[in-house]
Amino acid sequence: MPPYLLVSRSAEYESRLRGLLGGRLAVVAGEFLTFGVDAVIKRVDGTPRIALLGPVLNFEETRGIARELTDRHPDIGLVVVREQRSDLEDWVDELSLHAVLSPLATDETTIELIERLSAWLVVNGRADKEDFEESDAVDAGETSDDVLAALVASPSAHPTSDVDDPVDTDRTRLGPDFDSLTQVQPEQGWEFPPLESGVLSEAIAVVAPKGGQGKTTIAINLATGLAEVAPNSVVLVDADLQFGDITAALGLVPDSTIVEAAGDAAADELVLKTALTHHDDGFFVVASAPSPEAGDAITGTALAVLIERLRATFRYVVVDTTPGLPEHTLAMLEHVTDAIFVTNMSVPSLRAMRTEFELLHKLELTPANRHIVLNQTDRLSGLTTRDVENILSAPVDVEVPRSSAVLLSSNRGVPLIHDDVRDPAAKAIRSLVMRIAPDAYPKRTRIHRRRRSNESQ
Repeated sequence: MPPYLLVSRSAEYESRLRGLLGGRLAVVAGEFLTFGVDAVIKRVDGTPRIALLGPVLNFEETRGIARELTDRHPDIGLVVVREQRSDLEDWVDELSLHAVLSPLATDETTIELIERLSAWLVVNGRADKEDFEESDAVDAGETSDDVLAALVASPSAHPTSDVDDPVDTDRTRLGPDFDSLTQVQPEQGWEFPPLESGVLSEAIAVVAPKGGQGKTTIAINLATGLAEVAPNSVVLVDADLQFGDITAALGLVPDSTIVEAAGDAAADELVLKTALTHHDDGFFVVASAPSPEAGDAITGTALAVLIERLRATFRYVVVDTTPGLPEHTLAMLEHVTDAIFVTNMSVPSLRAMRTEFELLHKLELTPANRHIVLNQTDRLSGLTTRDVENILSAPVDVEVPRSSAVLLSSNRGVPLIHDDVRDPAAKAIRSLVMRIAPDAYPKRTRIHRRRRSNESQ
């Protein structure tokens, strides 16, 4: 049995840890927890010396695995891989742990914690140096044996064997070095800023009566603009379950999709966050389903629950919906604060939108704030804005002129309002952003710097 064991649902973290520890790491996929803790424990052969639990394990799962491993291997070192959250102290207090490691910690920090805990187990007679095979270089030419030997030779460099129980939740008894070991946080990377007290989260659905109206372009640029005033507190949900293409338009390669985000396991906030993909412009994306079949399996109720979960974390939740008013879109409209209705100047689309308005009014599902966007306007269409408003029986709030810059920005994978800030369509979409967040004025210096950064990739 390799000295290190990982139990996790995150394939990305597993791959990363395998790269750091190589053959010294054994992995049990968290999916076995579907069949209970015993199913996981049965796959643990030999005597692991250190077990890393997570990410994407909830409290009950972690507690069950920790108890079983401790019962079978009393000398094992236990590390929970979990980000800093308000309930983290409860985890530390209620579980028999040696350390908490953030999944966003750097490779250097991760290796340092694992090697220090390995050394601590050796010093306290819980393992032998020989249990830990030679590792890759930790520091230029330095191996795991070198680190262990140095720590064993310098008792002052780590907690001593005088500590009766290193798992004691009163960390003041563990010594300063072990105390610093128990809370390893990331040195870099994005964070999820907490919602300010008294600030309500807003959810905005982007709706269109038919495909091809520019709904996705509006949703992407809305999220981009809102992220300027609420960095890393905006999430864009691709709820076009069969043919969503937000990740393609943004040049993103997601590890998880809305299938995981809307699953039962996502009731755990950490599980939900691991289903998100981060964009360089400071917002997150819930990617569309990987196939129409997978999308069909997601219920309207599950999507509504997803919106509420996201609103508990993010200042703005932007939802790109399926064209028309299918069950999923109707379910979500009950959970949003705003709806942006997008149409072009074709008469069939305008009449379809009017029908949507009438249906929503009849069902009492009209959102509190409604914004009508007339997209791809063209003076040669044969209709005027007044004609459009007469067909809709409602005023148009924003007119977005037809522009070749829209297609160019999409092909480049760059949101329009950051790709060509002077384009008339970009200015019009910016005015829409400011209807939601009046502080979202364009910051030209930052916009152009981002544009050059994207072009160099």
